[in-house]
Formats: sequence, C-alpha cells, structure tokens
Amino acid sequence: MVWTSLFGIITLVLLARALGFARTPRLADAAEARRIASDALPGFRAAEAAVSRDGGGALVSGHDGRVALVRAFGDRWVVRIVNGAEAEVAAGRLRLVLPEPMFPPADIELGAAAPAWARRL
Repeated sequence: MVWTSLFGIITLVLLARALGFARTPRLADAAEARRIASDALPGFRAAEAAVSRDGGGALVSGHDGRVALVRAFGDRWVVRIVNGAEAEVAAGRLRLVLPEPMFPPADIELGAAAPAWARRL
C-alpha cells in the first residue's frame, strides 16, 4: 500500500515536470517586462526597463517616478513597487530588500546600469 502511494506521487511529480510546470519563466526582452508591469499594476504606465542578464527579473520605471520589480517567483511573475526598498550594489548586481516579510530579497544583474537604478529608488 505504501509503495503504491509513493509510486503515484513520484509519477505525478515527473509528469508535472515533463509538462513544464516546474520551469522558471524568463523574460525575453524589456518590452515584455514593461507589459507585465503595466498589466499587474493599475494605472502604471511603463517607460524604461532593464532586464537582468539571466532574464529572471527586471526593473521597470513608470512615467510617474515609481519603479516596479518584475520577478520570477516559482512558475509565474510577481510585480512590486520598490521605491524606498533597501538597495545594495555589488559587482553589477543590484540586491533589493523589500519591507515585505514573505518576499525574499531580489538580486538583479544589471551590469554597469546597477548603480543608476539603485539611485532611482
């Protein structure tokens, strides 16, 4: 009985992976990041975007001065306004710590643009 249940669970996990449910999404370009931010935040009009080198996240500035973080979280995208977030730059990587307890810090690799984006926050 235990082996049957274990076999069933393993089969479901492997099937979910084969169908792509465990894949982390990747951003194709800045236009996709701007679209995701605009769709997720009512009234947000995206202006400029910087996509992380690995495609796992982006920062999107709005025409109103707000900056949105678009980040892969599991198999979907989450978007948060990050103005006022704790920002640290090291070796082209921008680390953002939001005052949201269940939201882990975000590391966005922006290269030489990282300090400029940190100043916007």
